[in-house]
Amino acid sequence: MGTIEKLHAHLFAIDQRWLDHAKFASTYLLAGDRVALFDTGPTTVIEHVLDAVREIGYEPEEIDCLIFSHIHVDHAGAAGSLCRRYPRLRALAHERGVPHLANPSKLVESMRRVFGENAERWYGAVEPVPEAQLAALADGDVIDLGRGVRLRVVHTPGHAVHHLSLFEEKSGALLAGEALGVYFPEAEVHFPSTPPPEFDLVRAVGSIEKLAALKPEQVLYAHFGPVPSAETSLRAAREVLVDWGRIVHHALQGQGDIAHVSEKLSEAALKRIAHLSDRPELYDRYKALVEYRSRYTCGPGYVRYFKQGGSVL
Repeated sequence: MGTIEKLHAHLFAIDQRWLDHAKFASTYLLAGDRVALFDTGPTTVIEHVLDAVREIGYEPEEIDCLIFSHIHVDHAGAAGSLCRRYPRLRALAHERGVPHLANPSKLVESMRRVFGENAERWYGAVEPVPEAQLAALADGDVIDLGRGVRLRVVHTPGHAVHHLSLFEEKSGALLAGEALGVYFPEAEVHFPSTPPPEFDLVRAVGSIEKLAALKPEQVLYAHFGPVPSAETSLRAAREVLVDWGRIVHHALQGQGDIAHVSEKLSEAALKRIAHLSDRPELYDRYKALVEYRSRYTCGPGYVRYFKQGGSVL
């Protein structure tokens, strides 16, 4: 996949090229009579995403709305900057995420706490969205873009309590955000995405089962892109989410600290990319991603969940 992949006449995938990394984060453009972007990414990718919008054939001024799977800065960090640049834009998110787009101070605080001195360099400034440009979404809502392009809102908590996915009825495409975790296309493997403080294993599995019941024709990940088989992806996402929960739960019965948990998750993850060992450059790239996720998202999220009394499945 290059920067842009045309999935359907009305649906395009854009590689955000975050920090110039290919195949890491996706934005999706949907077009009927109106144009929408799903998950714009952080401020640091704005110009690249807008250039892609122009290449597809639209001017940024033509975009009607920004829809967010959730309000973590790697998905919605650009919301305020874009809305201030283009006053006709509307920013749509789950009703529990909207207040944080209006006042992102807690998002910024969390970003700095987790990523330290790298926070601004990686994600850029996080500006508030003017309240007049905000709209809340709830489970079952339908966003009608015209010309038969209808987006059904599906509340999918687990990764975050305010996480939502979109089911695009015309093509049967499921825009999953991080409800299914992440998918590394070159490695052809699925990994959980379980960040603190809101990760909930039981809810996350319930959300996957809810999405599977839609029987999507296609699954589109935020990290990263379309997958070859919707059915396989839904099954694999559930399996690895539960398996890693068991690994962490077992690790906590032993040494029990986050470093030990991260080590055990890294071991499990490296086994899943072992087939890349004869391609050193690719292996090293995904090894770095594995270590990043074990340290910043997967390990801490599972640990907090279990220490607050969460159950293993």
